[in-house]
Amino acid sequence: MHPALTPRLRILAVAHFTIDAYSSFFLPVLPLLVVRLGLNYTMVGGLVAIASLSSSFSQPLFGWWADRMHRPWFVILGPLVAAVFMSSIGLVDSYAGLVMLLLLGGLGVAAFHPQTASIAGASSPNRGVAMSFWITGGTLGWALGPLFASTTVRLFGLHNTYLAAIPGLVLCAFLVPWFLRESAVPRTPRAPTRLADLRPVAKPLAYLYGAVATRSAVSAGFATFLPLWASERGWSVVAGGALTTLYLTLGALGGLAGGWFASRVGGHRVIRVSFLFAMPFFAAFFVLPQPWSLAALLVGYFGLQTSLPVNVVLGQELSPAHAGTISSLLMGAAWGLGALLIGPIGAFADHAGLTRALMLLSLLLVVGFACASAFASLAQRRTVSP
Repeated sequence: MHPALTPRLRILAVAHFTIDAYSSFFLPVLPLLVVRLGLNYTMVGGLVAIASLSSSFSQPLFGWWADRMHRPWFVILGPLVAAVFMSSIGLVDSYAGLVMLLLLGGLGVAAFHPQTASIAGASSPNRGVAMSFWITGGTLGWALGPLFASTTVRLFGLHNTYLAAIPGLVLCAFLVPWFLRESAVPRTPRAPTRLADLRPVAKPLAYLYGAVATRSAVSAGFATFLPLWASERGWSVVAGGALTTLYLTLGALGGLAGGWFASRVGGHRVIRVSFLFAMPFFAAFFVLPQPWSLAALLVGYFGLQTSLPVNVVLGQELSPAHAGTISSLLMGAAWGLGALLIGPIGAFADHAGLTRALMLLSLLLVVGFACASAFASLAQRRTVSP
């Protein structure tokens, strides 16, 4: 076992795996909910966008709050809330009810991530390896969530998805005695806590934010619409869930590889190359026949996600005293902005078709590359400045 992977970090990674599995739980169930609730692509895209308001845009508030806490309560409460509400989607009989469950479950996701990211980064002498391991735990959970959901539906039926909350409840019961003995973050004298202290790094942070938001829009957009893309082609719910899981698993492995690459070639290079590598493969998805088109998408997504753990580490390095707040901006608000872009993509899909909408979504990779390049240039100048 790598010496950087401390017992505390491994527990955090398991918790991250669990809560992110609930975050993607609803994706493969969308084709069934489309039929039951009469949803169109605009409503599906809006669903993801609305849910992001709680799971993402509230993260900066939870990050600010977490930086002032002495106990990691959000590490325990986050998975509890997410498990209960996200797994209950099979009970809804209206679009409003579905939105409400995702909003409430999203609050658990929002509370968990900033505080746990800060603790994970401080849980090992090697911050880069620690964050890569912790983030990979989450992305693997996000990847396996669709398979978890589709299997639950196949075994127990759509109305009994609430049974999927059991693993999350068991985890929370395990976490209570463990983390009651832990501090939220290491105590440091005179640690600055004002947002005004981020002003010196506002410009590079803004470019990094743009890179994360565009990557997240492409990542979440394809994850949302892939089950519907598969359903249009006659795939079953289980097959669509398996495809989504495979897609997200390749992204998780890409994130793990990204941490390794960054330790050898530098994080700034990784975030630029990730976009540059992904662009031709995403383009090939639309022009190649199956199964080569899907293979190209999977390879492209693997490359795109190599920047996932690197982004957070680079952001935390800009202002270590605000690790929780910056983590919430990059993993929460930036992801939320990316998710909001899925709403217009869904509306465009209703008018022009899903394939053309996904083409439009893929163009954000160009914007992401521009932001990543600008951030890398600014960050390198800050490094060489006296």
